[in-house]
Order: sequence, then structure tokens, then C-alpha cells
Amino acid sequence: MNATATTMVILSAAAAIVAGAAAWVAHRRWQRARQQAHLLAREQQATERALHKLVHETLPQVHQTGGRISVPAAAPELAGTAVGEQLTNVVKGTAGVVQAVVRDMQYAAHQEIAQVRATAVRSTEAAVRSVSSALVGMAAKTSRKVSEGVRVHEDDAAFETLTGIDHTVQQMLLVAQGWTVLAGGKLTRHWPTTTLTDVVRAAMGSVEDYQRVKPQELNLAVRTRVVGPVVHTLALLLDNALRFSPPHSRVHVSFEQGHHGVTVLVDDSGLQMTPEQLDAARDILTGQRTDDITQLGARPQTGFRVAAALAHAYGFRVDVQAPNSLLGTRALLTLPQDLLTMVPQAPPASPQGTPDAAPAALAPVLDGRLPALAPVPAAPQPALAPVPPTAGEPVHEPPAARTTASGLTVRSRRAAPAASPASRPANAEPGRASVIAAWARGTQRARVEQNTSHITADNDQGRDA
Repeated sequence: MNATATTMVILSAAAAIVAGAAAWVAHRRWQRARQQAHLLAREQQATERALHKLVHETLPQVHQTGGRISVPAAAPELAGTAVGEQLTNVVKGTAGVVQAVVRDMQYAAHQEIAQVRATAVRSTEAAVRSVSSALVGMAAKTSRKVSEGVRVHEDDAAFETLTGIDHTVQQMLLVAQGWTVLAGGKLTRHWPTTTLTDVVRAAMGSVEDYQRVKPQELNLAVRTRVVGPVVHTLALLLDNALRFSPPHSRVHVSFEQGHHGVTVLVDDSGLQMTPEQLDAARDILTGQRTDDITQLGARPQTGFRVAAALAHAYGFRVDVQAPNSLLGTRALLTLPQDLLTMVPQAPPASPQGTPDAAPAALAPVLDGRLPALAPVPAAPQPALAPVPPTAGEPVHEPPAARTTASGLTVRSRRAAPAASPASRPANAEPGRASVIAAWARGTQRARVEQNTSHITADNDQGRDA
């Protein structure tokens, strides 16, 4: 072969090799392109499925749960791809936006509910104050009429009926004024400085079955600004003790003095409170549990709540313990030293006083205040014309005629001078049921003695022992 032929063969072989290489490269490129097209098709399908799941499953779930959803993992075909990352970010962003919207809606709803509730509480309290004030006014008017009737009708049966009505009125006042306190109002009765003895007796006048209460006496006095709240609180404790003790048992009231003040102890022999009831009562009395007036339920128990409100407002303390020495429950009302004072001195008795006047009767009530026992002036004394003495006779002035509250003439012994009336503290203004009963019994006994003319009237008839 010549050189030319050899060259041609070489060139042909080279061309074939180049053509084969180009064909192989083209095939490889085609294969890669095919693979990429297949991957792109799978990514497209996965993207379509992810979008479908996002629209029809994930977003509704985000809406239902308020954004509280765990972000689902991307499909395997989209793992590490920009599309997968963007879809994950869309779910996270949507959940965050929904959570923020829900929080804003909840806050706005909470504010609106709180405002509506506050408005409802204020409206309820205003309505309760209006009703309780009306009841207090009507009860005060009734008590005032009863007081006038006691002064006009000096008959024992009428007196007993009227005082029974007045005692019921006092219980109505206790309930009505308790609701006034719960509704944010104040007690309107103004008391003078009063001994603890008379505070207890005034509280007894506002409860049923007060005859079962056995009080002690203590002449230490309560300052005027807290007498009303202490009387009201003590009446609630007595009422609670009487209601939850046997009907024929006694409720004992005693005092315990200490360096920091005085504690009034109310002991009953009834059902003692369970530990759970004691804890619930102490939560109320200490102010740890405060329920507004709309949360008291259909059968509200208001005694401890009223006592807690008064104690917090006026600076004394109320507590309960069980069991006591009678295996019942003990209520404690502690008055700090700054609420106590000494008994004021009674004014000197007037020489022209009328010791035989009835010691107490129902006083009229003004401005919705509790009625009290106040001294009743004696009936007007008839003037006696002086008789000129005859010659040689010593001059003797006839004694002034005296009458009882029922209009009967009181006869006194000539040999013995009239005993001076027992001094009574000037602060004994609150009513005492024992005085009423003693006065009724005394006037009835006086009439029997007047009719039989066997026994002379006692100068201190009708006074409380």
C-alpha cells in the first residue's frame, strides 16, 4: 500500500473513532437529560401532591387547631429542594399568623367578657343595693310605727305583740343590711361608744331564739365607728351558732382579754364543721377567696362573706375553730386594742328624775337605722294644790304622785325613803330583749298588785337586773 492509502485508512479510523466518541457522549447526555426529566416529573408530581395536601389537609388543620400544629415533613422527592423548603416555610408562617390572630381574638374576647362581666356585676350590685335599701327603709318605718304603738298602747298583750313584730323586723334588717354590704354599700346606723356587754345584747336582738344565748358581761367599750359593724358581725355569728345547734341547747358568749385586744368567743354544741368546711370558711374570712355577687348561686350563703367584708373594712378579725369544749364549733371575733376604749362615765342623776319610769322601750328609727331601746319619759305628773297648814302644825309637803309606764299610781312606803336608781352606763343605747321582757312582766305584776291592794309597788319595778 502506498502512503496515500495508508493515510486514508488512518483518517477513516480516526473519523470512526471520533464519530463513536461523539455518539457515546451524545448518548450519555441523552441519558442524563432523560434522568433529569424523570426527576423533574417526579418533583412536579410531589409538588402537586404537597400543594394538594397543604390546601385540603394542612391549612384546615392549622385553622382548626388555632395554629397549634406540628409542621409535617416534606415528601422524599422534595427533601432538600427549594420547593420543599418553601412549602415548609409556608406551613410555619401560616401557623404563626393563625396563632397571632387567635391570640388577638382571645384577648379581645377576654377584654369584652371582662367588661361585660364588670358591667353586669355593677348593675347587679346597684340593683341589690336599691332593693336592700328599700327593704331597710320599709323595715325602719315599720319599727318606727311599732315604737309609736308601744308608747300609745300601754297594754301588756299589745306590748308583747308589738315587740314580737319588732323582733322580726330586726331580723329583716339584719338580712337586708347584709346584702347592702355584699353589694358594696355601708351600714348607715351610727352608734355611740358601747360596752361589749351591750354589743352582745344588741346582737341578740337581731336573731331568732335569742333566749338560748348565754352571754358574759364585760364593761370594756367599743369605739363608736365600729360598734355597728361589730354588732352586725356578732349577730351573724350568733345566728349561725343557733341554726346549727340543737333547738334546746345553749350558745355561750364569752370574752378573752389579751395584750393586743379582746376576743369574743361564740361556742355552740351543734354539728362541728369538717376540716374542709373550716378551710373553705377561713378562705372566705381571710379574703383569699372573693366571689362577686353574681357568683353566689341560687342558694347563697352570705354570713361569712358579710363578716369578712366588715372585718376587712373596719380592722377586726373573724375566725372559726372546731371542735370546741362542747364538741361543737367556735367562732372568734377579735377586736384589736385600737378599736377599744374605756367605758364613759355616766352623767349624774337628776334630783328631779323619775326612777319609776319604764326603763326602756322601742325608739323610733331614722334613715333606715336599727331601732334601739331608749328611755321613755314618765307620764306627766299632775300638779297638786298646796294645802295651807293649820296653826301649830308642822308643814309637810305631800309627795308628788308617781305613775308607772302603764298609767298606774305607784305607792311607796312612808317609813323608808325611796331607793336611788341604780346607775347605768350612758352608752347602753342598743336594745336588749331582756329589758323588754322584764318591763312587760313588771307592768303586769304592778296591775295585779294594784287591783288586790296587798303589796306596794317596788320603786325599781320593771328595771333590768
